[in-house]
Amino acid sequence: MDNTTSALYEGDVKSYDADRSRLQRITAYGRDQISQVHLRLLLARIVLAILPRFTFGQLRAAVFRAIGFKIGKKSGFYGTPRIFGRGNLYKLLKVGRSCWVNIGCHFDLSAPIVIGDEVGIGPEVIIMTGTHEMGPERNRTGKYIALPVTIGDGVWIGARCTIMPGVNIGDGSPIL
Repeated sequence: MDNTTSALYEGDVKSYDADRSRLQRITAYGRDQISQVHLRLLLARIVLAILPRFTFGQLRAAVFRAIGFKIGKKSGFYGTPRIFGRGNLYKLLKVGRSCWVNIGCHFDLSAPIVIGDEVGIGPEVIIMTGTHEMGPERNRTGKYIALPVTIGDGVWIGARCTIMPGVNIGDGSPIL
């Protein structure tokens, strides 16, 4: 094999490696996107979409319980919250008994969210478990991390509050 043929062959190998690497990235991206599709949750959202706001709160809770979420007795949802994350979401949300969740709430289930008994969550509350480490100056969004959130018994979280990843709220605390 002469030098020209050898150089062409090495170029083909580099091209093959680049294509393979690209395919691996595309495959990983596809798997990540599919892991965020939750058919049971999607079906529940379709069924619950016909219910008017502020009505049938315990029925919504029963539907969430039926698809696998741990929702305590006498708890209610006065709107259908946006629930998102990767993997088995149904193991990551636990809502105690006699809780109420108002309209427009968001639950990020990148890590567990545990809500105690008799908790009131106001409208448009966001509970985040996913965030990023602080990156260097040129790109502050560093490595993605997920930290659990725990909300104690008897807590009241007022309208439009945002609960950040890793927060533990003690029993009886008002968050306004």
